Amino acid sequence: MQIELLKPHTHAGKRLAVGDRLDLNDASARWLVAQGVAKAATPATDSKPARRDATSGVSTTAATQGD
Repeated sequence: MQIELLKPHTHAGKRLAVGDRLDLNDASARWLVAQGVAKAATPATDSKPARRDATSGVSTTAATQGD
């Protein structure tokens, strides 16, 4: 399970900051969530997916490069 830290936390001897993400086993992740240290992380998504031209289906990013 992936979690996102809500508070600073030390994991395996490494100091982690708010917003850092960890992949943990379900029991450990649920324990940190219950303690208010973390929340279940939402899957990371591409913040800016390539647009497609409605008529040709070509990516506008690829179509404009090299001009």
